[in-house]
Amino acid sequence: MSRALIYHALSELLAGSPLWAIDSAREWPLYADASCVAHESPAARRAILSLSEIPAESIDQRQARYDALFNNPPRYWLYESAAKTGRILGPETFAVAKLYHAAGLISSFGAESPDHASLELAFLAHLSEQIESNSEQAEEWRTLERQFIKEHGDWLIQLGRNLSTSGDMIYAPIGQFLTDWLSESFPKQAVTAELASLNNFVPAISHAQDCTLCGFCVQVCPVQALAISESESETMLMLNVQICIGCNKCKKICDTKAITLVPIKNYQLLIIPLRQSPRAICPSCHKATVSRAELEYVGERIGHPAWLDYCLECRPQFYGG
Repeated sequence: MSRALIYHALSELLAGSPLWAIDSAREWPLYADASCVAHESPAARRAILSLSEIPAESIDQRQARYDALFNNPPRYWLYESAAKTGRILGPETFAVAKLYHAAGLISSFGAESPDHASLELAFLAHLSEQIESNSEQAEEWRTLERQFIKEHGDWLIQLGRNLSTSGDMIYAPIGQFLTDWLSESFPKQAVTAELASLNNFVPAISHAQDCTLCGFCVQVCPVQALAISESESETMLMLNVQICIGCNKCKKICDTKAITLVPIKNYQLLIIPLRQSPRAICPSCHKATVSRAELEYVGERIGHPAWLDYCLECRPQFYGG
């Protein structure tokens, strides 16, 4: 039952912050379960090494980590429908509910909708238990398991990949184990096509002058794949190709139509600049202000008044009085 127990433990970790998770990870059920299958699973062996570095924390500290990643607002969506379409209760929700029904499970899921990652992992645990304990119907349960992975395994793997780059000392190794475990457990052909379609296209800017570096695309990105990076001399719009889910929200919000979507294969690097612009300099105090791209765009819209070139501290000299 080690496989089912691993799914159960991952499910609990993504459902919230279970009491057992406040201990150092060496005391976790997940660590013990991974140890049981480490002799036959490279993913479990890697997980043991990474989890062994996680120290104990208070329940409040653990919950704060969970909230920072998944709540108020979520940095990473735990609902498959929201991760793929940007909205909760989408087609994925009802598709996975049908599989639960086919397995004879009740249709009431408490506070969470059926496509929450914790419930999907709990469902995989249920399927594993049935396969291991019901030899006469094992193939029927395997068929249902294969169908689930084909339709929904892609996004769970992507969720794990996103978490693995989060920088959080708890959820980064958990995310990596989730990705490794699913990728190792199921034939590649069952998930490759779906995974490719999830992140097949990513944003690009063909004509730099069209991008004003307004930052609206950054604000609507549900997984924070886009970010504004600013040095003393330059402003850049950066893309993390690895965590982009190709949701198209950045393209829709772009007022100047600067953003297009291109095949992910066009990029060789994982983190790339989409737009770069030098920062403007205040003529009075000589401090860097906004990007020249943004300054020029605003100037075109309002007629470029004299005060526009100055920083906020130096502009009062232009106010009437």
